[in-house]
Amino acid sequence: MPDERDIWIRMNAILRSARQIVHSELESLDLSHSEGDILFHLLSANDGISQETLAERLDIGKAAISRTVGSLESKGFIRRARLPEDSRAYRVALTPKARKIGKPIDDAYRKVYDIALTGIDKSEFSGFDRFLGVVHRNLDEWESKK
Repeated sequence: MPDERDIWIRMNAILRSARQIVHSELESLDLSHSEGDILFHLLSANDGISQETLAERLDIGKAAISRTVGSLESKGFIRRARLPEDSRAYRVALTPKARKIGKPIDDAYRKVYDIALTGIDKSEFSGFDRFLGVVHRNLDEWESKK
């Protein structure tokens, strides 16, 4: 049976491989995987997302998210607006330019998903999804008790 070190190493390797594939797929759009992650999340948020929420969802520090959002803004893919309820915070939303490349961005992430699921039948995947849900809930519950 694998121990915690084996699992940890494998999870990190999976994330690294997924990021490399996404980076390769987004290279023609002049986007890094970090920029792609932000755009991918924003594609499902009609009114945008606060920069802080993006940082939490992507587990990226405030300085790194600010740099990446700034890069996307300078490329014309997103716009930032101060939140009325907190003038120190920003809401980040897609521009029409970003919406035009929404499909290639979705396709890049879909490719990772399709590659990862090669050789896995639907029942195995459903069990895996339930397993990940339990792991996520356990970790969130532990974190909230701190």
